[in-house]
Amino acid sequence: PKKPDAAVHTDGGASVGRDVHTGGGDFVGRDKIVQAEDGGVAVGGDISNSTVNINIQQASRGLQRGLHSKLSRDALDKAIRDYLDYIHDRYVYLNLKGMGISDRVPLRLPLLELYVPLKARLELPKGETWERRLTLAGRDLPAEQARLSEPQPVLQILQEHDGVIILGDPGAGKTTFLKYLALNLAHGKGKELGLDGRLPVLLPLSAYANALKENDVRLDAFIARYFAETVGDAPIGQMLGDALKGGRALILLDGLDEVRELALRNTVAERVVDFYAAHRRAGNKFVLTSRVVGYRQVRPTAEGLVECTLVDFDDDEIAAFIKRWTLAIEKQAQGEHAVARRDAETERRELLDAVQRNAGVRRLAANPLLLTILAMMKRQGVTLPERRVQLYDQYVTTLIATWNRARGLGGRASGQDLDDVQTRRLLAPLALWMHRESPGVGLVKRAALHRELTRLLAEMGEAHPEDAARRFLEDVRQFTALLLERGADEYGFIHLTFEEYLAAVGLALQAEGEPEPVVAALAPHVGEQAWREVTLLAVAYIGIIQHMPGKAGQIAEKLAERDTGKPGEAALLAGEAVLDAWPDGVKAESRARILPRLVEAMQNADAAPDVRRRAGLVLGWLGWRPDDLDAFVPVPTGKFLYGDEKEMREIPYRFWMAKYPVTNAQYARFVDDGGYANRRWWSEEGWAWRKKNSRDAPSPWDNHRWNNPIFPVVGVTFYEAEAYTRWLDAQLKEGRLDVANLCEDASALWEALDSGQYCMRLPTETEWEYAARGADGRAYPWGNEFNPAFVNSKESGLRATTAVCTYPQGVSPFGVWDLSGNVWEWTGSWYDKKRRVARGGSWYFDRWAVRAAVRLRLNPFDFNSTNGFRVMLSLAEHPRSPAGA
Repeated sequence: PKKPDAAVHTDGGASVGRDVHTGGGDFVGRDKIVQAEDGGVAVGGDISNSTVNINIQQASRGLQRGLHSKLSRDALDKAIRDYLDYIHDRYVYLNLKGMGISDRVPLRLPLLELYVPLKARLELPKGETWERRLTLAGRDLPAEQARLSEPQPVLQILQEHDGVIILGDPGAGKTTFLKYLALNLAHGKGKELGLDGRLPVLLPLSAYANALKENDVRLDAFIARYFAETVGDAPIGQMLGDALKGGRALILLDGLDEVRELALRNTVAERVVDFYAAHRRAGNKFVLTSRVVGYRQVRPTAEGLVECTLVDFDDDEIAAFIKRWTLAIEKQAQGEHAVARRDAETERRELLDAVQRNAGVRRLAANPLLLTILAMMKRQGVTLPERRVQLYDQYVTTLIATWNRARGLGGRASGQDLDDVQTRRLLAPLALWMHRESPGVGLVKRAALHRELTRLLAEMGEAHPEDAARRFLEDVRQFTALLLERGADEYGFIHLTFEEYLAAVGLALQAEGEPEPVVAALAPHVGEQAWREVTLLAVAYIGIIQHMPGKAGQIAEKLAERDTGKPGEAALLAGEAVLDAWPDGVKAESRARILPRLVEAMQNADAAPDVRRRAGLVLGWLGWRPDDLDAFVPVPTGKFLYGDEKEMREIPYRFWMAKYPVTNAQYARFVDDGGYANRRWWSEEGWAWRKKNSRDAPSPWDNHRWNNPIFPVVGVTFYEAEAYTRWLDAQLKEGRLDVANLCEDASALWEALDSGQYCMRLPTETEWEYAARGADGRAYPWGNEFNPAFVNSKESGLRATTAVCTYPQGVSPFGVWDLSGNVWEWTGSWYDKKRRVARGGSWYFDRWAVRAAVRLRLNPFDFNSTNGFRVMLSLAEHPRSPAGA
């Protein structure tokens, strides 16, 4: 019989029955809603039951061969099958409760499809956890701690040892790893893990602790009883006992730290060690998980038992999770077909870009739990990272309100959930105090924290502030995973980002809508990295969360006006704050007033190179463009000294050189116009290369590090540069470019075009060098002495490109910008029969290479982040020089 239609009501959001009714709200796009087997509603389809049954059958047969049991063959088969079915049903889907998604519309995402292998170090940290980049709670580790072992795959550690204790932060992936092991073994995949023929036994230690409160029971006896009761089949207890005796078990004990009472936790730890010692020599393997806090006081020790501490996800692991997440989401929403894969790829690029674009978001994404919440929010329409302040606000809400329902395996509700508003009223000023006490460190002593909490609670009218402070601290520590005990009597937030965000909230709340108190608090810290994020988040919070964009913009303007810090730092900070809140959180007039200050900072030779580069980044992302971005500079006929030998050469014709290298914004016009798909623009060799490599954009086109609109396009081959010039030539001659905007003396340019002898093309290296050094043979476009303030070269230490309009000090005698450093520029000249010449040096090369006379030979198909180009208007047929120019 057909089951009745399921319906979900979301208080004005989507309701799902036979049809989809939005009820005035939004329906999260592309999700296919189907009825789940339990009569609820699930997003997407299901894992193939037939495949699962076959896998479990195979696992069951393999386990039967390794077990010597008193049970009959049929009874043993049923016990194993029922047990493995239980493992599958219990853990097959990732538990997303407490991650900001409605429990009424659960996502059913297969855990095995999402799992990213974890890594750990074989050391116990002094604090709460190791981070991959060797920082702890936002500070650099001491030198002796920096000499640590390299992270190893946790699975490899398990393969090489009888017992492993896995330590890590909340959300680091401890429990998920245990589920991953159990599922693989239940599906008969133990051989691939180096754990073939083992029976997984996954137990929350909190359940054992609860049993010990009632009566004394050995762990092995409790395991048999627990699963017999849970699975509902008496022979299962016998089967588990047989597996232990035969050395075929993989014992997975989760959450030692979740046994809250110290004496009881100590008892549990002792029983675990006894159990390990009794069953290890038979060949069983063991895994125990815990947070570091709660573990140190009861630290189990035994022969063959090793400790390892999880490290954060690195960039590759973040990218791997995002790829698996987006594909799983689309497969569940749409099914297994090409459209789902294409949508998954789009979602992958957007989510990865959101992580890469902002260091604060990147820090959060290193924690698997926080990365999952991030992915969930992105899926539900939160724009990232432009709306970081909303992201952090949602994170805090999620961690305060729903952590209790998501932690561990036991599915326990504490009954002590913290009130969200009350918690924020304390955490915001508390975070601001912590940040002032130890900016950038993220750690304070418990006694000092208790004193500050007591003071805040007294100000709020609490009758017994000391007792309330103690209760609050313990509740937050136990139940939110937001504020943690991080080692010897020290506390800090799970990520420094949350301290920074809540400190910003504290500033905003104290200011009560007035800009001046916020400016007064932040201006002394301009240029201090520890206060940068607080500043950005304070402006965004006031503009976006408090809905006061005018006040937020005034704060940014006043910070720029005060001009504290080193040259350019105040303008940069103000610009970054505007960008972070733009467009809804800051009014347009504030943006307009800050843009000129950013240009000044970018072009200020006294400002640090990093300040200048970041000012250019902000300008580009805020939509600013130089008025003369498309301009061409006239270069007259003349003689000049060429090369290091200073050979006299002559250019007997005038030409126009592009004022700047081609930027990403300019190249995007070619890409958007279908330039890669139009055979018309490509040489025969170039088209063959494009088809072979399936290129439709430069190699780092989607990489946020390189694709700022006013930065030079990089990663282009000679073929791509040549195709662009042909396309641009057609735009000019077919009337789609305004000649009046290309050159101050438009009449001379029109005259050249009317002659029919001129076209847009790459310069020859002779033309390029003349434009760069003029007639007098100078070493650099600006003169003979190198000056790191005039050029983006290796000496700048930036290791990346800069805006093409950054260095007015480095212009050539004719007024051409950026001919030295930043990017090597393709020329139309041959170096030999196979290779082309590039000129100008780049950010990667030193002062010698950025001289005007230096030549670089490249294959026409070469591309990297140091290669760009510029165009010129010159004779279509130019005389060839002896060098092949």
